[in-house]
Amino acid sequence: MTATDPAGASGAGSVDAGPVGAFRRDPAAVPERLGWWYLLVVAALGAVGVGAGDLYFLADRSRSLPWAVVFAACERASGATAANPVPPGFTDCLAAPARQRALVLLVAVAVVLAGAAVLLVAVPAADLWRLRRHRGRFTVEAAARRFGALCAAEQLTGRDRPRLLIAGPPVRQAFTVGLVGRRPTVVLPVGLAVAYRDPHRFDPVVRHELAHVRARDVTWVAAVRALVWLPLPAVAVGGLLEIGAFGPNAVVAGAFLRAGLLAGLVAVLAAALLRARERAADRYAAAGGPAGALTALLRSGVGVGVDRRSPALWRRLFARHPTAAERIRSLREPADRRAGELVQGVAVGAVAVVTMAAVHELVMNGHYPALGWLPRLVDVWVGAVLIVGGLLPSLRRRAATARRSGATVGWWRPVAGTGVGLFVATLGTAWLPLPGGADLFLDRGATASLAFAVVTAVLGAGAVGLCVLVAAALARSGARWWFAGYASALGVTVAVLWPVPGLPPLWHDPDLVRSWLAYDLPATGWLLPALGLPALLALRGLTGRRPTGGPPNGRRSAVTRVRRVARSTRVRVVAVAVLVCTGGAVGQLRLAPPGSLDEAVADAQARWLLTALAGGVVLLATATRPRSGTGAGTAAGSATDPGPAATASSPDTASGCGPAGSGPITWGMADRLGRALPAAVATTLGSALLQYLDAVLAGRSADGPAFRLTVGNPLVWLLYLTALGVPFLLLSRPGRVDRRRWPVPARSLPPVVALTTVTLTLLALGPGVPGTRVPLPAAGTPSVPRSQPTAAAPPALPTSPGGTPPGRPTAVGPASGTSSVPGRRLTTAEARAVSRAARSALPGSWVTRPVTPEGDDPIEPADCRPLARSGYLDRLRSGERARGEARYATLPGRLGIASTTVAVDVTSYAEPVPGAVFAAAEAARTACRRFTAGGVRFTVGGRPAPALGEQSWRVDYALAVGGGRSRITGASVLVLVRVGHNLVAVSVVAVAEPLDERLLADVVTTVVDALDRP
Repeated sequence: MTATDPAGASGAGSVDAGPVGAFRRDPAAVPERLGWWYLLVVAALGAVGVGAGDLYFLADRSRSLPWAVVFAACERASGATAANPVPPGFTDCLAAPARQRALVLLVAVAVVLAGAAVLLVAVPAADLWRLRRHRGRFTVEAAARRFGALCAAEQLTGRDRPRLLIAGPPVRQAFTVGLVGRRPTVVLPVGLAVAYRDPHRFDPVVRHELAHVRARDVTWVAAVRALVWLPLPAVAVGGLLEIGAFGPNAVVAGAFLRAGLLAGLVAVLAAALLRARERAADRYAAAGGPAGALTALLRSGVGVGVDRRSPALWRRLFARHPTAAERIRSLREPADRRAGELVQGVAVGAVAVVTMAAVHELVMNGHYPALGWLPRLVDVWVGAVLIVGGLLPSLRRRAATARRSGATVGWWRPVAGTGVGLFVATLGTAWLPLPGGADLFLDRGATASLAFAVVTAVLGAGAVGLCVLVAAALARSGARWWFAGYASALGVTVAVLWPVPGLPPLWHDPDLVRSWLAYDLPATGWLLPALGLPALLALRGLTGRRPTGGPPNGRRSAVTRVRRVARSTRVRVVAVAVLVCTGGAVGQLRLAPPGSLDEAVADAQARWLLTALAGGVVLLATATRPRSGTGAGTAAGSATDPGPAATASSPDTASGCGPAGSGPITWGMADRLGRALPAAVATTLGSALLQYLDAVLAGRSADGPAFRLTVGNPLVWLLYLTALGVPFLLLSRPGRVDRRRWPVPARSLPPVVALTTVTLTLLALGPGVPGTRVPLPAAGTPSVPRSQPTAAAPPALPTSPGGTPPGRPTAVGPASGTSSVPGRRLTTAEARAVSRAARSALPGSWVTRPVTPEGDDPIEPADCRPLARSGYLDRLRSGERARGEARYATLPGRLGIASTTVAVDVTSYAEPVPGAVFAAAEAARTACRRFTAGGVRFTVGGRPAPALGEQSWRVDYALAVGGGRSRITGASVLVLVRVGHNLVAVSVVAVAEPLDERLLADVVTTVVDALDRP
């Protein structure tokens, strides 16, 4: 927003300012639109809102506890297991409470965006309030007239004309501020206002500020400066609620760390937006005023409001204004060469991932029955829109800059930057999940997180590489091609990013990953829009201007273009590859037909792979071959990726072939790939269609699924081969692929491609490529499991005090008695077998838990310690001979709160268990009505014990922790049964859900009955 204050700058002289001179640009032109930057900022704020809403939902137990209870009930009602966590019926059962959760997230997003709207009004209002004392203090009528003349020249009249305010110290820099619905105010320092006679000092600064006015984003930019303060307060609401109820914990720490990273991301985005806005205003002002005036002011450094020092890297990331050197460098070029730089790529990639994760959470809860397909669809489209919208305009300007100026512009920065941003954000999303949420990346652990981050980064970089091809094509096209270019870029980005939300649920099983890649991924209809890219590039190549020689106007008739393409080396290469690939595939079916279904599947997959690889060979060969013209010369550079200057004798660098004002047009890697990709697709598509035609003529399967497998699979695999290879080809140095360095002459290219394709045919159809042949999925077994929600660590609730006797070392003594009398002494193995018999009485979804030692939390009051610590069993300790323990629990609920655990202890003693032990237990229960242990409040109760064994006893507890809206309740029961030398102890603890009395009775009965057959 700050321009310059050239008061005191030399080089123009003190002469009266004349009339505004003629424009060197169209007066109706407007500054570059930066709406895509604001799109990224809004998306980042939406992700902040979802994170804050999730944390608030978790902390507000009045909302999260009912959710957890319903979740656990739906799991049991639908028969969820660890192998199938989302069975049929589960999503419908959870639909209603999930919508309530989605409503909380939407409200949080609305609150965050409302906070941004408040800043939109408050920040410029504060700026104007600070300037109130300058109103009317300084009046320079001649400067006001000159300002009005410049406004008229910029077509800013009536309500579009900004106000002028001349301010004294401490204001030393010009800037523009505006409120919503009101005219902007341009603030000029008094030192600049009195220099109105010098158009080389006054006009460039005013034109710079008027550029901000014409961009119509003065108010937006004022709010962007303060957006960095929104993430932390938004998350603090839920975080403080959680801390107030349960104290600092890992969930809150992770949430605040995630919010801090988002705040840093928003700050980097805002700073990059402000710097890009300053450079755009500089170019607009320089194009409309005296040549070199603004550059001279920036170079002089006298009275210029910029920092001439080279800041450190971290300061450059957060700097709101470019340095004087950066602004001068930007003015030397006809367009913004820094568009699509490394920092922009990192920001776009990071925002895309965090927004995809937030949208996944929001959509999943908003329509839970569509868990299997809708979140993935929305995730991928949102990520594609952000990547294409955030990068393609800059890539197109970058390509246009190279085309007009002939400057060397590489592509590694936007490609690598996006990959880095995707990698870092994916890693952070996997390691710092939304509290209690179902993140885009479900598995946890360093290995899985790194794998997901690498896959996301590689696919994202491939999508950007394909967008570079679109930008290179649009640089040679008029505005009528822009819609088709953006649509094709969006379609191919959706297709390339499609595996991102699909792979994490499969990570635990490599066979599922291979099956998904071989069968499910090619069956996705959303990959078809990717074919729009080669279609656009092919059509653009046929209808576009010729970059080598040709008629003076650079155009050719349609017939001439078709003839030229038909005679080109590229068509011969495609024909050779199609014939070799199709011949090998058809020959395998005719000469060595499969003998079984498994062999048929393996051979079909080998043919699909060969067909895709044939297209990859053509892509590589035609993209890296030397581009020869009608003579002997070659091109060494490119309009969009130029290399060293070509010689004047080269017909590929003839001037005057492009639009007016363009320099020499040469061929570079982006242009080569844009012409090679349609050839690669034609190779794969032609070979696949011929193979399908052979199947039809031979009477084999010719239905729709056969067409999809024979034609669709190779095209899909070629898409991902291209996405993986294009970034590496774009990273090559310009000018490396000329005839002097290319080992194969252009006329020898078809034989070389034929030999390469034959080698691949023998390899793929013979021994095969290890790991590429995938068996058909078993009937009725889905190859892609539906995503499972993640669980956050629950607040620790101890098991029932006295529910299990304190852990003691097991003393193994000689077994006595061999009869089947239930009360006989047991061996250690027999005691363990009896305790594990409880598993048969539990639902199949329950899981086994490890046995952990009992805690030693203080008991208040001390009189309740005998009951809480099972002190009535101390008298039996010396006679213990064998012991068996088993622990079981329900699957953890969505928030890890609602759960039921069962603990079974079977102890065998040297002597029969006396009845006095139960009398002591009843006395301890009668003496204690309530106590506290580890922050959990226990209320003691009692119900009749089951009529089992020689004698039984039961104690009940009502559990509670926290208070108010954060109160968590539960119930616990301990049942003791003595049978001869043996004592059975069964404890059941239910947290945030009712205790199942029938399950308790089944477990106790099963364990006691097992004493008859240990």
